Amino acid sequence: MSGGVKVLLYLLSFFVPVAGIILGIVWMNDADMEKKQIGKTCLIVGIVAIVLSCVCWFAASAFSVMPAFYGY
Repeated sequence: MSGGVKVLLYLLSFFVPVAGIILGIVWMNDADMEKKQIGKTCLIVGIVAIVLSCVCWFAASAFSVMPAFYGY
């Protein structure tokens, strides 16, 4: 598999985490070692993207509530 296709799959996994998780689960069960490695990386990238989006969402929520506590 070419490097460009790998990058495309990793970007897809980051921006559409569900697709990365599904792709990772399917390809981790493949007999080809290269596909297993790509699947594992897609799975990790998908999970990291979900965790990162949750952290950013909680941070944005916290910063939007902070002005209520400033006391004008």
